[in-house]
Amino acid sequence: MNRNFKFKAADKPDPVYFEQIFAEKPGGGILANPEFDVLKSSAVGKNAEGKIVPIKAYRLVEAAEADATTIKIAKGSGVKEGDILATGRIGVACTKVDTETSEDYDVVTVTLGVAIDAGKVLYQSKVASVDVDPDKGIEEAVDAEPFVKPLYILGTFVPANEGDFEVRLINGANLRKETANVADEVVALMKSIDLV
Repeated sequence: MNRNFKFKAADKPDPVYFEQIFAEKPGGGILANPEFDVLKSSAVGKNAEGKIVPIKAYRLVEAAEADATTIKIAKGSGVKEGDILATGRIGVACTKVDTETSEDYDVVTVTLGVAIDAGKVLYQSKVASVDVDPDKGIEEAVDAEPFVKPLYILGTFVPANEGDFEVRLINGANLRKETANVADEVVALMKSIDLV
């Protein structure tokens, strides 16, 4: 008999972000109200007002050639027009974000000028680097750097636009490279965080 039976598919399991956590800020902290969902394993730091804010991470779902004018970024990054996307020392502002083309990714109009492999995580930079093409007579180039100085890795998922949120702040951990929502360049600035 199947009376009053209702099938409900299981929720998609959360990915494993952490291999090992060995240091946390006692009591955690308060993340300022984000405009987008912030995933566990995202890097956070303090802005000019002293509030804890996330550093956006943009994971490529498809490799990009050096001459590409658009890239495909996994959904959920919070990317918006004007964000400065960076890899290594190169940071370029995106001029358009198409969120309608796919349920899995956003198409971002930006020309970084370097080839990037699928799965690479770009980071939100505070400054755009000057065009580094020597044929164009560039006098000085500025290195890209994270939006804020990375201090912790977030141990809590934070939903968008629900106010300031109490969070777990991790300052010592081994993160899974395949799932962590943080760029290699950002992790390199944190002493006790490693991608494995």
